[in-house]
Amino acid sequence: MRITKYRQSCLVVEADNGARLLLDAGYHVTRTRALDELGSIDAALYSHEHPDHFGEEWVGPLLERGVPVFAEASVCSMIGSAANTVQGGTTFAAAEVPVAAYDLPHMPLVDGRPGPPNLGFLIDGRLLHPGDAKDLRGVGAEVLATPIAGPSCSARDAYLMVEASGARVAVPVHYDHFLADPELFAKQCPIAEVAVLDDGQTLEV
Repeated sequence: MRITKYRQSCLVVEADNGARLLLDAGYHVTRTRALDELGSIDAALYSHEHPDHFGEEWVGPLLERGVPVFAEASVCSMIGSAANTVQGGTTFAAAEVPVAAYDLPHMPLVDGRPGPPNLGFLIDGRLLHPGDAKDLRGVGAEVLATPIAGPSCSARDAYLMVEASGARVAVPVHYDHFLADPELFAKQCPIAEVAVLDDGQTLEV
């Protein structure tokens, strides 16, 4: 599996079958890059409706290219019938890659209100992208895309996510809007290999 990180929480995951999945491409990416810069995309997944995870700019071009889009229901209501609605507790195939979807609560907002519905995606049984969740409810993964900042996410929360998931590799994400230092988190989290990736950098796991 090859993981390429882009700004905020956007990943491109290349599975062992060669399929390349785009996860949570929000406006930090869709307004600063061209879609073609990310290479071929075989399926796109969106965890929830917040624009830092769902950049509408690329949805039309993806669908025009025949790329299947899988998303939480509120995102699908914004896209229309061309998108595939995903429910937590189900599994599906995205470009023949198995994906398990989990209902994971969005971390509380700055004012304490609950966030919108949020899905976590376990890709090929190995990589968990939790969207904006910090309570993983016992969902385990070998590799965790770890939010290290957010409206109510601290370094301690991020550490607990790594611990709860049992991940051996943590890839810090979600620190381009609510700012945090991934290098500092790497020093604070000795329980896993923390792979700090620059924008567009790739990790093979």
